Amino acid sequence: MLQNNPSGLRPTNMCAAIREIAPSTVLVRVYPQSRSITHLFESDFYRMFTDRRTEEEVARVIKRGFGKIADWRYAHDFYLPTATLYLTPEPHQNGYIPEDDSSFGLSGHRRIAIAGGERG
Repeated sequence: MLQNNPSGLRPTNMCAAIREIAPSTVLVRVYPQSRSITHLFESDFYRMFTDRRTEEEVARVIKRGFGKIADWRYAHDFYLPTATLYLTPEPHQNGYIPEDDSSFGLSGHRRIAIAGGERG
């Protein structure tokens, strides 16, 4: 059970937990608590429309997995294929709208950490 894992979530556990909640998710955009919103994206770069409970559960898995590594006052993108957390581009920057440039804003200089270890 994920709650009982004292060493935190390993990449495969975190991604598996998210896929169990929202199977076709490739990218999760977690916004700051003040916005109280999370967006899930599929591999075609389009946003999935899910219920609020699903969004909250996926965001909880990500925040628990990365803990204090990220500054949750800012939006972050979690890319499941690489289990990597990135700082979300600002609205005026390339990648903020994932389908515009097909990058999900996943440039190396935005990388915060990889689940299970390496920090950006």
